Amino acid sequence: MTFLSHKKILFVLSIALLIAVFMGCSNREAAGQLETISRMADENPKSALAMLKQYEQEVPHWSKRDRMHYELVKLKSENKADVVFSSDSIAKQVAEYYSRKGTDNERMLAYYLLGRVYSDMGEAPQALQAFYDAIECADTLSSDCDYDVLITVYGQMSLIFNKQNLPNDEIWALRHYIDYIRKHDSEKEYIIAKEQLMTPYYTLGEKDSVLAIINDTYTSLKKLGEDKEAADALVASVYIYIERGQLDKARQVIDIFEKESGLFDAQGNIEKGRENYYYIRGAYELKTNKLDAAEKDFRRALSTCFTPDVYKGLLTIYHQKNNVDSVMHFAVLLEQALDSIHNKMQIDAIHQMSSLYNYSRNQKLAEQEARNARKARLWSAVILSVVVMGLLLTYKLYLSYMKKKQEEIDSLVAALSNAKNEYQTIHEELQKLNEKDFERLIAEKEQKEKELKETIEQLETVVAHSTFNDNLETFANSEIVDALREKDNLKLDNHAPNKSEWSALEQQFSKDMPATYNLLKKQKRLSPRELQVCMLIFAGFDDTSVCTLTSSIPQTVTKVKSRSNMKLFNEKGAHGLKKHLFNMVKPL
Repeated sequence: MTFLSHKKILFVLSIALLIAVFMGCSNREAAGQLETISRMADENPKSALAMLKQYEQEVPHWSKRDRMHYELVKLKSENKADVVFSSDSIAKQVAEYYSRKGTDNERMLAYYLLGRVYSDMGEAPQALQAFYDAIECADTLSSDCDYDVLITVYGQMSLIFNKQNLPNDEIWALRHYIDYIRKHDSEKEYIIAKEQLMTPYYTLGEKDSVLAIINDTYTSLKKLGEDKEAADALVASVYIYIERGQLDKARQVIDIFEKESGLFDAQGNIEKGRENYYYIRGAYELKTNKLDAAEKDFRRALSTCFTPDVYKGLLTIYHQKNNVDSVMHFAVLLEQALDSIHNKMQIDAIHQMSSLYNYSRNQKLAEQEARNARKARLWSAVILSVVVMGLLLTYKLYLSYMKKKQEEIDSLVAALSNAKNEYQTIHEELQKLNEKDFERLIAEKEQKEKELKETIEQLETVVAHSTFNDNLETFANSEIVDALREKDNLKLDNHAPNKSEWSALEQQFSKDMPATYNLLKKQKRLSPRELQVCMLIFAGFDDTSVCTLTSSIPQTVTKVKSRSNMKLFNEKGAHGLKKHLFNMVKPL
């Protein structure tokens, strides 16, 4: 391969790279605006939706990546704005795209939103599967893991398990929810989150556990000075105390709630929307034979509470009062309410069975689509293999050219060395002949000396133009290196170079030592940290200074040097790296 053909290959590859970069820069302004809108949606989703609407006409002309980004942000904003989803078509496309192209956080968000769509559509199995997929996407070991989404995923799962009457699964979801709340939210949020375990434990009939949760919540909120919310949390224990006949404790809780919750006006009426409390108080009054007070409270709770319980309470009161007409009236109402509940339960059960059937059928369709996708991926892999082989062949030819070029340089260096040795021999012989005054031999040797001297000069010129022009001294004395020395010498608090200073150091290194930079950065593919350590060694910094400037401990720097030594010189350990680096740039 000629040098000209090599340059053509590099030119073609460069053009291809520029085209790829140009295509990747499409709609950068819109992408940045979408990120801003996404953050806005967390606090003001309606404003976010209004801003998204401005891009509707442009979206069809965007790249697929930007269209999917737009749809992801739109789904997030609609979910935050409590929009009820009725179709899963867009959400499925978004989840499928980000499952292959997105970051861990984007994949988790996409699957979470797909789960929310299925929840709104009443498809519990599909919703749970999407939420499980979202959990699998979460990288909890990463410092930028989006725990706000992960916490919400577990919260939504607990709601579905509650509706499906699966208390053990609800407890599983809530424990994860509580654990992440504890790590990433306030103490108050953590206490309130733990309180939610009360519902599944009550469903399981574990009322001791329910009371323990209520009392722990009350005590913890009191310690934080949240007296009103503590009293509000405590009132849930009243009915359990009534069931157990612990009426003194029930009375004590009622008094705390009515005095400390801040929910009652001067006339003793509870805040609107909380009238179900009257049923709890009525149940207590019924147990203590205050029938008139109980009747009054039950009637006030009729429109806001679980109706059969209120009817049952009123039925008991009128039975004790021997009011036959009222007994018959509320007996009929109780029967009708129970029938209504029974019918609703049957409808819900049928819907759940239908959802499970549809989910099973969809799973089979998904498996068929997966098989088709695998075939498509197989063909894509074949095409990709051909492309990769072409690139590898090009790279191999490039390496072959560089090897041949290096062999030419080595041959010239060897010829130069031989010429220098022969010149030295002739020069010494000539001196001896001068002493013996052999004029003819001296003239011949002088001619030979002159010819060898010309040969040496020619070879030195060729070698000089065949090797790369690395200048270690210029790099070591550059302004950026001096600036780093000053940082190191002054022992500043902010001694580590910033991103701009590292970039300036790398630019100076590539300018003053292009051959070495090409070897370290492009051929041997040193990592950014490995390249930084090698540049600092070339600049003359000792190990202590390297640790300081890279904000690393000695063990970390030693590991970086060991990896660099293995990559560059195929030698284990960090000890010989500095020697090898300087030997590599010694002048011939």
